[in-house]
Amino acid sequence: MSLDVGHGSVVIRIPSRAIPFFAILVAVSTILGSVGCCFYYGHDFGGTYWPYISDTAKEMPQAGFFSFGMSVVSIMILVTVWVHHGKLKLNLYALSDGKKEGFPEGFKRTRLARWMGCLAAPNLGLLACYDTSRSPELHLLFVMLFFVPCLIYLMSIISVYRMMVKKVHYRRSIGCPRISHPSYVSLETSLRWKSIIGNFFAFFFTLYLPIGMSLVTDWYDYSNDVAIHSFRAICQHATVLCLICFFGTMWFDFGDLVFRIVQTA
Repeated sequence: MSLDVGHGSVVIRIPSRAIPFFAILVAVSTILGSVGCCFYYGHDFGGTYWPYISDTAKEMPQAGFFSFGMSVVSIMILVTVWVHHGKLKLNLYALSDGKKEGFPEGFKRTRLARWMGCLAAPNLGLLACYDTSRSPELHLLFVMLFFVPCLIYLMSIISVYRMMVKKVHYRRSIGCPRISHPSYVSLETSLRWKSIIGNFFAFFFTLYLPIGMSLVTDWYDYSNDVAIHSFRAICQHATVLCLICFFGTMWFDFGDLVFRIVQTA
C-alpha cells in the first residue's frame, strides 16, 4: 500500500491482487487446518474412504476454526467480486470507444456475474456455520446455494473475457490505439487459464452434485453407498480446487485499487 499526498487530496493505492491472494491463503489454511485437526484428534468423518471437506469440520475445535475461516473468505470473495466488476466495467466502456449511449456489449453478463458472486459468497460462510452433524439439511441447502451461483459466475466471466479478447484483436487489426487506462497484465493468458479451469470446474461440479446426488440412496447417511460418496467427496475437493485456482487467475487482471480523498474548505 502506498500513500500520496497532494494539494488538497490524499491518494491511497492498494495492490488489489492482494485481495484474492488473501482469500486463497485463508481458504487453503482453513481447509488444511480442519482436515489436519480431524485426523489428529481421530474424529469421525462419516465412514467414507475420502472425506467431504465439511465432514472434517463437524466437531470441535475444527468446527469453530472452519466457520470463522470460511466466513472471512466469504467477505473477501464479496470484495473481489465487486472490484473485478469495476475492472470489467471500465474495460468494457473503453473497448466501446467511450460510447455513452446505452450499455456496452457484455455489460449485462458482467452484471449477472456480479450478482451471482454476491449470492454465492454469503452461503460459503453459512454452510460452514451449519455443519453436517447438527444441521445436515440446511448445510446441503447452503452448499447448493454456493456452488450453483459459482458455476454461473465462472461461465459468465469467461464469456465476457472471450468477447473482450475478440474486441482487442479486432482493434489491433484495424490499427486502433490501445485503451488509455491501465489494462490487464495479460488478457489472453487470463482467458486461457480461466477457460481451462472453468471447464474442469463444470466437469467436477456435474459429477459432485447433479450426477453424484442422483446415484446415492441417502444424501446424509453414507453407509449404503460408501464408494459413491467417496467418489463425490473427491469431486468436491477437485471442484473447490478449481474455484481457488480461478480466483488465482485474477493475478493477471488486477492492478492497484486507488482511493482519492479530497479535502474541501
